[in-house]
Amino acid sequence: MCKKLEKFWSSLDRTILVNKRELVLGLTVCTLAGVVAGILLSPRKTVTIGSHNSNNHAGASADLTTAEEAEETAAEQEEEE
Repeated sequence: MCKKLEKFWSSLDRTILVNKRELVLGLTVCTLAGVVAGILLSPRKTVTIGSHNSNNHAGASADLTTAEEAEETAAEQEEEE
């Protein structure tokens, strides 16, 4: 294993011509791989953007209950009577 590593390391000394397109694509792939690795290896997995202080875009309908909640409320009122 060590001899293979030394052989590979010594092969990196020679000069090779690379097209600009290949260079740019290689740098792009490395950058995107680094971003993906950073996302996957980051300790924080949940992200909250905003403060959740009831700022929703429902407008006046935000105070209305859903159909299920309305049915439950009606059932509870019937049981009380």
